[in-house]
Amino acid sequence: MRLGFILKKLALTGQGATSAELSFARGLNVISGPSDTGKTFIAQCIDFILGGGSLPETIPEAAPYTSIHLTIESNQQTYKLERSLRGGNILLRTEDDLVTTLKAKHKAGDNNTISSFLLELSGLNNKRIRTNQQGKTRQLSFRDIAPLILIDEESVIAKSSPVLSGQFTTRTAEVSTFRLLLTGIDDSSVIAEEDSGNAKVRQEGKVEVLDELLQRTRSQFEEMKLPENATELRGQLDRLIASTASATAELSLEQQNVSVLEVRRRTAWSNLRQAESRNDVLSELQKRFELLRAQYSSDLRRLDAIAEAGLMLGLMKEEHCPVCGASSEHHDRQHQHAQSSPTDVAQACRAEAAKTNLLLGDLQTTLTANALEIDKLTTDQNTYKADLEAHDAELKTMMQPRLQAAAQKIKDNQAIGETLRRGLDLLERTQELEALLAPPAAPQRVDRIAASPANVTSGEAEMLSKDIENLLRSWHFPTLDRVTFSETAQDIVISGQPRGSHGKGVRAITRAAFNLALLKFCLRESRPFPGFVLIDSPLVVYREPDANEGSFPIDVKNSFYQSISDEFKDSQVIILENDEPPDTVRATANIIAFTGTGNGRRGFIPET
Repeated sequence: MRLGFILKKLALTGQGATSAELSFARGLNVISGPSDTGKTFIAQCIDFILGGGSLPETIPEAAPYTSIHLTIESNQQTYKLERSLRGGNILLRTEDDLVTTLKAKHKAGDNNTISSFLLELSGLNNKRIRTNQQGKTRQLSFRDIAPLILIDEESVIAKSSPVLSGQFTTRTAEVSTFRLLLTGIDDSSVIAEEDSGNAKVRQEGKVEVLDELLQRTRSQFEEMKLPENATELRGQLDRLIASTASATAELSLEQQNVSVLEVRRRTAWSNLRQAESRNDVLSELQKRFELLRAQYSSDLRRLDAIAEAGLMLGLMKEEHCPVCGASSEHHDRQHQHAQSSPTDVAQACRAEAAKTNLLLGDLQTTLTANALEIDKLTTDQNTYKADLEAHDAELKTMMQPRLQAAAQKIKDNQAIGETLRRGLDLLERTQELEALLAPPAAPQRVDRIAASPANVTSGEAEMLSKDIENLLRSWHFPTLDRVTFSETAQDIVISGQPRGSHGKGVRAITRAAFNLALLKFCLRESRPFPGFVLIDSPLVVYREPDANEGSFPIDVKNSFYQSISDEFKDSQVIILENDEPPDTVRATANIIAFTGTGNGRRGFIPET
């Protein structure tokens, strides 16, 4: 897993304003252009959205903009940061569109800060650094790292060490941060020394507090009225634990018995429900079958009456027309039509009655069968109900009291056990407090071991010094001999001369060598470190040289860019300069040129 992160895109947004955007790439990035095109403003925006405390400078071109957006990449994961140009906290948006608000100010132990987030990406979260010679430590902040990766145009020419701000109160922390980057080891193991006067006062206060705690502890123990013998208390506790284990086993056995009985009870209840349901269905059918039998009987009686009437009518002679009442000799033949005779009707009724009798016989068989099944189901219901009542009675009268007794025993034992444990704890605490308040034995003489020096040693910085030397050599730095490290100045010595003794142009280019070599060293040695360095105006020697720098070789400038382009492909270097880089690096570098005029891109902020 690659530690650190690189910048992918910087943007300014505002309502109704065209976004100002810059895209960065891995490797060398050069933003060139004359003054007042926004190069320094870019560096300030990046520092501010990464948790810086100072607002970017107010420039007229930025008036329509309200927010800074910065996209960063770490381990192929993209994160988007957003912060108002007026300050406040930072919004973090992940690739999954999860939005988190990060506090802008670092706070120890709070992981919900921009500092903690960036340190986590860099592999430096929860590291501690030393803050004074007595060994006091605090949690590392990303603001401790920022001066080593964001070098503004004033810091690049400063005479002070690249790792020191010049403030006396922060020197130890700055040096400790530098050592952490060189060694990968923080100061969490450092034990702070205590001032003897403060220690005496603190000791007297401790005695007073311990004595008060002892009296309170004794009073609490006496209120419990327990034996003042730890061995006896432990014995009682052991016996109580054994009793509780026995009660637990008894409770488990009773629960198993209850489970068996519950299975039987559920079976009886299920059988009873099924018998009741079947009985209800058959009883309803029996009622409907009785209604059908009554209907069949009514139909048979009606058919018998019709058949009997037909026979009687068949024996009678027809004397008058049933339609007009005329006698047979005066009968109008037009009234006659085909119709069944009364005898035929009687036969038909008897045939229909025969069919109905068959159906009635089948119905009677079904009624008898249903009645028998209903009787059996009623008997089964009574049996299942008796079983259910027996199981309920056994659960209530036998099993439930046993379970309650076993559970109550366990509860009582736990309460007594808590009392015994509390008493044992108070007794042991009383003995500890008495031991602490006992007069100490005569101390043996122990020679104090001097605390390790706060400064980074030349040995710790030796590999970094060689990397700086190799980098300067690849830039064709003139009259270069050796690069060493000064423990006193915490800075490099170039060819026997302290870096700060040179002119500002040489100081700028050697400051760039220091910070770029630190990036290269950390990546090669797998030390935790952010994956980029931004330097504003490292080649000031070609623009505003001091009196003794006017003849600085132009070859250094070309070699500077070519070397960075070749050696930092796996990390990210962002250079802000007035002049464009040589054509030899255009194919391998991300070059953004501001013209300051209407030709090409005028500056960072587009023209309105």
